[in-house]
Amino acid sequence: GIVSNNSTGAHSLVYGMTADHVQAVSVVLSDGSAARFGPVGPETLPRLQQQSGLAGQIYRQLPPILSNKTQAILDGTPPHWRRCGGYNLDRLIQTDSLNLARLVCGAEGTLAAITNATLKLVDRPPHTALGIIHFDDMPSALQAVPQLLETGPSAVELMDNLGLTMCRQAPEYARLLTFLDGQPNTILITEFTGRTEKETAAKLDALIALLERNHIGVTCVRAESAGQQANVWAVRKAGLGLLMSVKGDYKPIPFIEDAAVPVSRLAEYIGKLEAFCAGLEVKIAYYAHVSAGCLHVRPMMNLKEAEQVRKMETIARAAAELVAGYDGAWSSEHGDGRARSWLNEQFYGPALYDAFRQVKTLFDPHNILNPGNIVNAGPMTENLRYGANYATISLETHLDFEPDTGFNRAVEMCNGAGVCRKESGVMCPSYMVTRDEEHSPRGRANLLRAALSGALPAAELTGARMFEAFDLCVACKACKSECPSSVDIAKIKTEFLAQYYRRHRLPLRSRLFGRIDALSKLAVGPQTSLLNSLLQNGPARRALEKTVGIDRRRPLPPFAREPFAVWFRRRGRAAGGDNRPAVVLLPDVATSFNHPEVAVAATRVLEAIGRRVLLPAFTDCGRPLISKGMVAQAKAVATNVVAGLAPFAEQGLPIVGLEPSAVSAVKDDYQYLLPKNPQAERVAQMTMTFEEFMAGLADDPDFRLPVQAPPPKKILLHGHCHQKSLAGTGPAKKALGLLGAVEISEVDSGCCGMAGAFGYEVEHYDISMAMAERRLLPAMRAANGETVIVAAGVSCRQQIAHGAGRQALHPAQVFARAMGLEG
Repeated sequence: GIVSNNSTGAHSLVYGMTADHVQAVSVVLSDGSAARFGPVGPETLPRLQQQSGLAGQIYRQLPPILSNKTQAILDGTPPHWRRCGGYNLDRLIQTDSLNLARLVCGAEGTLAAITNATLKLVDRPPHTALGIIHFDDMPSALQAVPQLLETGPSAVELMDNLGLTMCRQAPEYARLLTFLDGQPNTILITEFTGRTEKETAAKLDALIALLERNHIGVTCVRAESAGQQANVWAVRKAGLGLLMSVKGDYKPIPFIEDAAVPVSRLAEYIGKLEAFCAGLEVKIAYYAHVSAGCLHVRPMMNLKEAEQVRKMETIARAAAELVAGYDGAWSSEHGDGRARSWLNEQFYGPALYDAFRQVKTLFDPHNILNPGNIVNAGPMTENLRYGANYATISLETHLDFEPDTGFNRAVEMCNGAGVCRKESGVMCPSYMVTRDEEHSPRGRANLLRAALSGALPAAELTGARMFEAFDLCVACKACKSECPSSVDIAKIKTEFLAQYYRRHRLPLRSRLFGRIDALSKLAVGPQTSLLNSLLQNGPARRALEKTVGIDRRRPLPPFAREPFAVWFRRRGRAAGGDNRPAVVLLPDVATSFNHPEVAVAATRVLEAIGRRVLLPAFTDCGRPLISKGMVAQAKAVATNVVAGLAPFAEQGLPIVGLEPSAVSAVKDDYQYLLPKNPQAERVAQMTMTFEEFMAGLADDPDFRLPVQAPPPKKILLHGHCHQKSLAGTGPAKKALGLLGAVEISEVDSGCCGMAGAFGYEVEHYDISMAMAERRLLPAMRAANGETVIVAAGVSCRQQIAHGAGRQALHPAQVFARAMGLEG
């Protein structure tokens, strides 16, 4: 794709275009024949021209085209070096050799299909440093760029106010904004490279001296460590998706964003373009590579309206005229495509455009390779995703989608960028193991959009195939935080299931898992030991698998003889009296009935550091009901939980949860289960994970953890998906740092694959294990005996025990051990 588009990027200032590095390509031509294109000198060309077939025809007929059109090529090719539009005919004239690889590069698949490419490599500088220059407005930033280039940067990237604002609103990226000082309107990310850290630091010093001398910008933040720079580039690279996460029908549309003009004219060009768009009452968003004069300009438009579609064409024509007037390039990075090819004859002039047509006809006489790109293009409005005729069916939703201005728009937040198709991080577990588009967030959103808009029959909205597409979604919530557009497929899945079960019977297994709290209450008592034995019995497990669909290969968690609430009441009032600051413990089903030892450990730790622990009367937060689409029942539970916690929240008491999925239910899911509920909002504000609470103590310079026993030498941390989505694993690492000199490492494990009930279900067992085997379980098996494995999620601990035979502890248990509080 990069070769086909003759792409470039942030470092084009140093490395130029892809065509500057393409040496040769192997291709399949339009007649199905194979060819190899590379440098061809005058002594070799006659032999190639004698070949039969299309390749020989190309070598015979292309030189006369180039000869006849030399002046048109010289006159019509933009003088700006950063260009990738049209065909690269300028790279084939006035040269000692004819290298058709340079022509195929940038042809956007219209001349040949590339099967192999030979590229020139360059050494990557060993050291980099960044200066993040803050500005009060964007014109000042643009006007400063020519002076910044005098310091020899390798890149200068811009983020405007809208992009920075959207970044602050996306949890995954808001955590990375460590390089901002205050709230600047615009920033320029200025990079320097060198052979040594001293060299890059000196270049950064020179930049800051220039800024101070010429009174440029408000301040400049240095980012010299690898971690700081990773944060900066992660935010910058997310710019496109963040801009596309604007809610509602008005989106930053890409159709003039690829233009580049000389840097000295950039501020003037942008000013005139802004004025023109303002005259049409169209706002603009910006980002990208100002060092090369390529500021990606995206007008905010609603292409569901015919008038807006007409404005888009008007803006495109005006922008092309402006770019030509400034000797700029109409396409400078992404190629012409359907968005710009229709204006190529206007931009390049009839003579050069005729040369483009002749080349296209020579290579592809039957117009079968990517027709309509570069030449012979149809209107830019021909293939709009939405368009004036786009409409969606009316749908009465169970959840509140008002923040997204409707369910359909929540689905349409997916802009197709495909960040979810990745192999690291958490998003998307099912795609990582299936490598199937259908099981990616983008695939699911596209299917729903098709059903909502009539591209699929309306019945498919709640059909069996749609259920299959959503069935492997484990509702990890990673898409909400890792997708730059914050497409919340977990929430969308809950709504889909509610719609689906409005038309289809809710399975018995879903009823059982959804009501696991009530079943757990029935299971505890004199009958607990007998029931635990029965649940491990082979014939009973086979019967469960056959009748309910709970896989017999998966061990079932035993019920505790004494639930946590019973222990809490039985032990009486803890020592220390009632004058200590209070903490509310958020109950969940697992720690209440299956693993009370975790809640016991947490209680003892909190009391040992001087807190009075309070326990509400409920034992379920509704997470199992939410995951099964049982929304009405989940709302009832959420109402009960909020009523129980609101008095504590109003007093400003921290509500500390041990199970990340329970915390996320209260902080996230309740906001659309119980919309516009001030009590629910206040409860969410006061709710946090155990690790977050402990990490807060670490900020107190006077706090000392009363450690009684030697802490573990090494801790291997696995973060729960909801934990990562809510706050990341930073608080967990910070909290565990209270133990003292302990080596803490985190496995890049993504999702463990259990996802509550998911890993128990017979049709999901294998894929659950595949998710775990991708990285988690191998890392657990490889951990040496001295390493303590820590995982806050009960599902994660179950998966680790089952798949790796290793015990994982909740952070509260690790603290209890170190403080001598076990037993």
